Amino acid sequence: MTNTNNSEIPSQSDKGLNDQTDKVTSAPGKVEMQNLQAAYRINGKNYLKWSQVVRTFRKGKGKVSHLFGTRPAEKDPKFAAWDEEDSMVVSWLWNSMPPDISDTCMFLPTAKDVWESIQQTYSKVKDAAQVYEIKAKTSSTKQGFKSVTEYANTLQNLWQEMNHYRCIAMKCSEDATTLKQFIEKDRIYDFLASLNVEFDQVRVQILGKEELPSLNGAISMVKAEESRRGVMLQPQPVEGSAMVSTGGNNNTLKQNQPINDNGRNDISQTLQP
Repeated sequence: MTNTNNSEIPSQSDKGLNDQTDKVTSAPGKVEMQNLQAAYRINGKNYLKWSQVVRTFRKGKGKVSHLFGTRPAEKDPKFAAWDEEDSMVVSWLWNSMPPDISDTCMFLPTAKDVWESIQQTYSKVKDAAQVYEIKAKTSSTKQGFKSVTEYANTLQNLWQEMNHYRCIAMKCSEDATTLKQFIEKDRIYDFLASLNVEFDQVRVQILGKEELPSLNGAISMVKAEESRRGVMLQPQPVEGSAMVSTGGNNNTLKQNQPINDNGRNDISQTLQP
């Protein structure tokens, strides 16, 4: 008979704990990526949104320097800790990509190398075809059945993409301010031009101002008009219950009135005690 040492047999609770530990340690950053994978996992066409999410999340974790900074020298006492953190960031980046993209940067040494490789491949900065596509989408966007908020959000997403793909370097700060104001006015015109006809009045009001409001101000004015119209066009309750009740009493009174020789209701007889 073979003696069994119970101390060498792990309990079910120990197995569960070890399984959970293995899952966490085998894929650092995977738990953090669960919410991002559904909507913002890079797919080759959404680099702009993916990169913004990555930068914001890493900045919130205090690790954004791994994407843009320089690493310490290997002889530096801080290198070991930095290297561990960088490996976690690399793992986090891999988990934000599908396998066909992450495989292309699987053997790059640092998070910065991974970041720059994806940027060079998918950013498409100054891509004329990409700029043309966004301009075409902007020109064809109409309010239609959208609410003002939905319509404005659609345009603003396109404008943000345009800011990324069409980079204009200005040497003078004053010229940069002038260009920014020009672009904002141009976008106000685009926003107003494709509103539905029921907003003609507020459109004329905005364009009639001596100085145009900001883009956000113009959107806010149209949204306020939409809210006002929504309140004014709501069906009002009809106070007909009292009329129906009164009409019913009159009919009852007529039915109870006796008929005289002339065929008319004799009210005088009805009112007699």
